[in-house]
Amino acid sequence: MSITRKRRGTGKVTLADVAQQAGVGTMTVSRALRTPEQVSEKLREKIQAVVQELGYTPNLTASALASASSRTIAMIVPDLAESGCTEMFAGLQQVLQPAGYQIMLAESRHRLEREEKLLETLMASNLAAAILLSVEHSETVTNWLTQVEMPVLEIGATCDDPIDMNIGIDIVTAMFELTQMLIKRGYQNIGLLCARQEQWIFQQHLQGWYKAMMKYHLAPGRVINAATAPNFSTGAAQLPEFLLAWPELDALVCVSDELACGALWECQRRRIRVPDDLAIVGFGDSDASRVCQPALTTVAVPHYRIGEEAGRALLARLGGKEPEDGTPLLPTLRLRESC
Repeated sequence: MSITRKRRGTGKVTLADVAQQAGVGTMTVSRALRTPEQVSEKLREKIQAVVQELGYTPNLTASALASASSRTIAMIVPDLAESGCTEMFAGLQQVLQPAGYQIMLAESRHRLEREEKLLETLMASNLAAAILLSVEHSETVTNWLTQVEMPVLEIGATCDDPIDMNIGIDIVTAMFELTQMLIKRGYQNIGLLCARQEQWIFQQHLQGWYKAMMKYHLAPGRVINAATAPNFSTGAAQLPEFLLAWPELDALVCVSDELACGALWECQRRRIRVPDDLAIVGFGDSDASRVCQPALTTVAVPHYRIGEEAGRALLARLGGKEPEDGTPLLPTLRLRESC
């Protein structure tokens, strides 16, 4: 038996009650009541039947409040442990908090349907803006964000076709320069270690890698894309796979410093000399890359600056202005002892 929940103390049926009874999200109910032309006739009739059954009446006071300017910005990330997530969040906070905005952080766990549910819930709160650490979205989310009037910002890496605004680095160029540096130092049998990440990020890493390898007529086939997280354990576990498949390996490119540090540890365990027997490079310039032994050659990504630039761009748009073109955010090679 379905039990209708009512707001404590008032006995009034809420929008959430209607959504639960109809088996849809609150945003869908709100859209059916406010802009019925955006909802299919069948779904609209179903929601209207539940409205009549429960005796729901819109809360005009809440509607008036909802129409007011919000000071909340939603930020959805695939994984809170994502490389650079903390630094980008700190950069955003540095700019947005003094202006009176608060960031609501949520995690989609690399699942498009979870991102859709999160946005459906958050957008019902009349957000001031949305920040996404991804450019991969469901068709429903893309349609929502294309139609809303609030600013939408996709950050972390550049993309060709953003929904609204996009701020990040060119991963293709960064990976090309990292791989080219190894080739120019005389390495010929180079491998690429990837792990679980957004598909579009993986494609950018792969594109930069292939571009460099093909430019110098080197075999680009030594690639492993692990299904596990890009962390220390994965790096340590995958190094033996590389050595088994390609014993001639003389350099290994890892798409995160954590992967590289794990591979470096496994080299020490196996008494493989780095860089004499095998060079290892990472991506991100994390704290670990600077203190491991030997220190890790890597690519420095300006995550904090990405957050700051994103915050300034949002403030401009929220103030009715177009963001100014800032200084290009360029990755930088950090040459250290591991190659």
